[in-house]
Amino acid sequence: MARSLLYTCLLLASFSITKTKGEIVSSCFGVNKTINFDCGVGNMVHITRTFYGFNPNGQCRLIEGEAGVECTLDEHAEYSCVGQQSCSINLPSGQWGVSIAACGQRSNYFQVEYTCVPVSSVTNICNQQKLTAQSGYIMTPRYPSKYIDQKECSTTILVHPSQKLNLHIIEMDLEPRGRTDCADLLYFNDKLRSITLCGQRTNNSYSMHSNFLTIQLQSSSGGLSKGFWLYYEAVPPLPTSLTPPPVAQQKVTAADETQNDSSDVKVGEPKQINESGQQSLFMTTLKTQSRTTVPMYSVSKNSGKQLPFAAIAGGVIGTLSLILVLLLLLLFIKWCKERKYNKAEKILEIRNPAFRSSNDFHENQSNNGYYC
Repeated sequence: MARSLLYTCLLLASFSITKTKGEIVSSCFGVNKTINFDCGVGNMVHITRTFYGFNPNGQCRLIEGEAGVECTLDEHAEYSCVGQQSCSINLPSGQWGVSIAACGQRSNYFQVEYTCVPVSSVTNICNQQKLTAQSGYIMTPRYPSKYIDQKECSTTILVHPSQKLNLHIIEMDLEPRGRTDCADLLYFNDKLRSITLCGQRTNNSYSMHSNFLTIQLQSSSGGLSKGFWLYYEAVPPLPTSLTPPPVAQQKVTAADETQNDSSDVKVGEPKQINESGQQSLFMTTLKTQSRTTVPMYSVSKNSGKQLPFAAIAGGVIGTLSLILVLLLLLLFIKWCKERKYNKAEKILEIRNPAFRSSNDFHENQSNNGYYC
């Protein structure tokens, strides 16, 4: 009896979950054969994650914080309902799904996480040549229907120079030409590298190396496929507020409070005792002295002004110029001394014309003497 009652509760809970519009839908195996959800008119289904899970308490969804949270196994299947208004996913038959190696259990529920994207927020790649928003969706013409036309369309994404772009392929279904060639292709280039893709892909992500990205569709076939649906995002996020930092706000507030209280409280004057009669003169004086430190902020702020760059540069240039003048003066003095010394030597040579070498003197052998 208790088991049948639990089964009935799980059945009702599963129906209520799968019929409710939201971001999470799930169901226990053996309760439902399908999971159905609808985003409503004017919206597109974007499935972000599907996985098998085991819940030890028999609940039909992942419960954060409970035991068995890590007992999940992601599924990487392609669903044709992506981009459509509603979706229906078939579940495996029976009460168990697949074996989960992370916890050694067999899954007892299946969960889908998704978002509903307004069609009006998705950009047609053939209608917009430049995008500057921080994030957005891009699709081929007529997506999720066949794009038909044979054409080349492109758009350029440009964000702040301090950012880089991430590109996520939600779904891509482009017409191939044989097994090794592409009739239609998706081409994107960030000025540092280029990537060309074709065929079918789901939930693939690419990290770009710059704040610039060109995305291009090249179609040469009859356009018998869905095309592609992309999502881009700029990272890191730009600050959204230009308000002063919290520290500056606290300093201004403290100064305002000091000005307001200074008219009511005087230094050294006891404050009125409160209703309990426990406030003393010492506490009043201490509190007043602590407040007197706040106006000192303006003094230290004004005293910390730096000299202008022109004054610093002028002082350095003046010092170097003085040193250069002193060096030139010392060189001039040395040159004058050397010039005076050379002049004195020249005069000495002129005043001694009788200087002769030893060869000018001859010995007289006959007279046993010398003569000049």
